[in-house]
Amino acid sequence: MASYKVKPSKPFAVFGALVGVAMLVFVLTKGVGRDNGFVWLWSAVCVGIVGFNLWAAFSKRGGTEVIETRSGEEA
Repeated sequence: MASYKVKPSKPFAVFGALVGVAMLVFVLTKGVGRDNGFVWLWSAVCVGIVGFNLWAAFSKRGGTEVIETRSGEEA
């Protein structure tokens, strides 16, 4: 069974990381949800987005999906 790793293009992954940083800056400067703790959840999600996209962009094994084919099938 053959498997192929699929990863986003480097420019698209870097763009995703920049969008994550912009979202993080927005929520930290506006203070949306600071009273009920929403800002911490939003910040954690943004950090996850940035980390995932940078990993996908610069890791040699940064495949975000794995496609497997059975023997005899073509991809």
